[in-house]
Amino acid sequence: MQLAVIWPEQVSALQPVPIEIELVPPPGVSAEATVTAIVLDPGWHVWALFHLWPQEGDRYGAEEPLLLPLEPLEGDWRLAVSVKSELGVEGERRVVFRPSPVQFRDMADVLPAGTSLRVPHDFFEHLAQGDPQAGGRVWRYEDGELALWWAPGPLNPLLFNTAVVMLEATHDLEGSPQVLGVEEIEWQGQTAFLFQESWLEDGFGTPGGPAEAVVIQGPDYHLYVLRMRALGTEAIPLLLRQVGETLSFSEE
Repeated sequence: MQLAVIWPEQVSALQPVPIEIELVPPPGVSAEATVTAIVLDPGWHVWALFHLWPQEGDRYGAEEPLLLPLEPLEGDWRLAVSVKSELGVEGERRVVFRPSPVQFRDMADVLPAGTSLRVPHDFFEHLAQGDPQAGGRVWRYEDGELALWWAPGPLNPLLFNTAVVMLEATHDLEGSPQVLGVEEIEWQGQTAFLFQESWLEDGFGTPGGPAEAVVIQGPDYHLYVLRMRALGTEAIPLLLRQVGETLSFSEE
């Protein structure tokens, strides 16, 4: 069988890469194969492991795409494909690539002192309000929306009722979501509440979808609402989660 790895010319963390191969048997011959693939970082550590399943025609593909880190290690990354079959396999089984760097927005004069969020330049700024003391920013990218809101909070540990008030302050009065559930969590050692939301399409044509909103109390007692929201899809994009996880705090 002839093996060919289907791979784009450029790879970036902003564009999840489908893991696909083409495995063509000799004419008139059919054969089953077990196909796996691993991605190694420049230090030869396994970044991801994939099982590939038969697709249309002679293609095999993974159920999930490859999502690279926002700031990948410099150097050569590698994709290696393994095929087990009764027939012999010919063709290149490895791809060496270098991810394109991601450029980030300068948030130093936007967020409260000591707060950091790594937002790629490619994210379109949909809404900007307030100042570093109290405000909010909403960014969109493809079928997802990332929002961060902040305001001074009370000088005591975050309570559930306070989290609800902060959350509702970020809702659209003409199209508030349905809150499906909540759980108390920690965010980098800080008290937080994770709310599951379901948004409907609003009057401006913004598609609905599931969302997760985390209400966090920072070390300076500022309150934050970090929302990751799907626009017209059934799942929150993995890239949105990856960017949201960069929200961090430091004592200043």
